[in-house]
This record gives sequence, structure tokens and C-alpha cells, in this order.
Amino acid sequence: MAMENLGVGLEGMNVESFILNELKNLNTRLDQVLSLIINDRVHFDEKWAENERKWIGNEQKWAENEQKWAEFKSYSDEKWAANDARWDANDARWDANDLRWIANDARWDANDGRWDADDLKWEINDIRWVSINSILDDLIASFLEFKKDNLKFDEFMRVKVGALGARWGVATENSYRSMLESILVKSFNVEVQNFIGLDESGTVFGRPDQIELDIIIKNGVLIIMELKSSISKNDLYIFERKVRWYESKFDIVVNRAIVVSPMVDRWAIAVAEKLKIELFSNFDDLHFEFSRRLKTKGIRFF
Repeated sequence: MAMENLGVGLEGMNVESFILNELKNLNTRLDQVLSLIINDRVHFDEKWAENERKWIGNEQKWAENEQKWAEFKSYSDEKWAANDARWDANDARWDANDLRWIANDARWDANDGRWDADDLKWEINDIRWVSINSILDDLIASFLEFKKDNLKFDEFMRVKVGALGARWGVATENSYRSMLESILVKSFNVEVQNFIGLDESGTVFGRPDQIELDIIIKNGVLIIMELKSSISKNDLYIFERKVRWYESKFDIVVNRAIVVSPMVDRWAIAVAEKLKIELFSNFDDLHFEFSRRLKTKGIRFF
């Protein structure tokens, strides 16, 4: 078919013109191809330049990564070295702890032996305590029986001694009163009275009762004296109320209030000082401090 067309063409036109025309077409096509190649080369050069830039950037990043990796590797090596040292130290500690546990096991074994021995001792002591408790029960029963008998005897003696003391105290007071009255009246011409009166208003005891006082009078000086086997602070308060009652009843001033007793309660001394009562007693029976205070205040002893 081509040959036929070629034949037709050769017949219809000049061969030279045909060839020139074909060459022209061929040049046109070659120019187009060359233009495409040139365009592709420009595009390729741009791509290549871009890739070159990327490679340069990647190489910089690789260099940075290499440096970072080197730094990290150095840091990791140091850390691993430190960790290895710690592991070695921990291994040494574990070895030491193992030795300690072995020693502790030996101690526990020894303690178990001691506990067994102590258990045996406790069992022996329990047996002894049973025996001792039995003996103690017998002793307590005997002691309670003795205490019961002793209480009875103590009560008996308390009654007897109390009665004897009361009788002795009253007898002693009467004896001293009689002796003092005899001496003062016969030797010093002093009037001595044993006053007995009735406190109808209950000033002294809180209800009407009999009041007894020993009164000494000389040259207008009135002295009221109390002789007792023992004196407490309550006795002094009662004596002071007797004196005030006597002053009120007879409208007279008592110059001196005197109490004589061989036994004085230590708390009564301060009361005597406060109530301005002269107290006569045995010096050795009084507390030193109260004795000093009474001497300072002019209270006499013999």
C-alpha cells in the first residue's frame, strides 16, 4: 500500500521535492524531539539540584545524628559503668546479708534452746507456786484468825487504858489545882476561886451548860487559868469562849488567860498565840519552830 502510494507520489511530483519535503518534516520532528529533550534536561537539572540540596541537608542531619549518637553512647557507657558498679556493690551486700542471715539462724537456734529451757523452768516454777500458794493460804488464814483475836484484845486494852487515863487525868488536874491553890493562898496572899456558873445563852458550847473556871485575883489583877492533862486547839477555842463569856456576864476585863498542860497539840500553839492565851507546857514536847515563835511572843515554858 505504501509502495503504491509512493509510486503514485513519484508519478505525480518530482522526486527531489518529495525528499526535501520529507527531510523538512523529519527536521521538524527532530526539533520537536530535541525541544522535548531540552525541556526534560532543564527539568531534570532542577530535580537534580533539588535532590542535591536534600542530600546535603540529609548529610548534615546524619552528621548531627552521628554526634548525638556518639554523645548518647558516651553517656550510656558511663551509666552502664555506674550501674555495673552498683550491681557489684549490691552483690557484695547480698553476700554480706547472706552471712548475716546464717548468723541469725544460728542465734534463733540458740534462742530456741533457751526458750525450751525457760519453758522447763516455768513448769517447775508453776509447781513451786502451787505449793507456795497453799502455804500462803494457810498463813493468811492463820493471820486473819490472829488479827481477829488481836482486834478483840486491842479493843479491850483501849477501853481499859482510856478509863485509866481519864481517871488519872482528872485526879492529876485536881491534885495540881489543890496544890496551886494552897501555895498561892497561904504563901502569896492571893485569892483563888473555883467558879461554877450556868451559860444560859449557850455562848460557849452552843447550848446552855455548866461553866467551870479557876480564877486568881491579886491587887485587882484578874487571871483565869485552865489546868488540863492535854490540850488541843479545840480546847483552846472553848477556853477562850469561857473567858469572853465570863467578861460579858460580870462586865469585867480578864487581865491574863493561862492554860497549863503537860501535853500540847502542835497545832494548838498557833491558836494560843492568835487568841493571846499564855501556854505553859513541857518544852521538850513542843516542836522547835513553834517553841521559837512562842518564846519570841513572850509565852513561857517550864
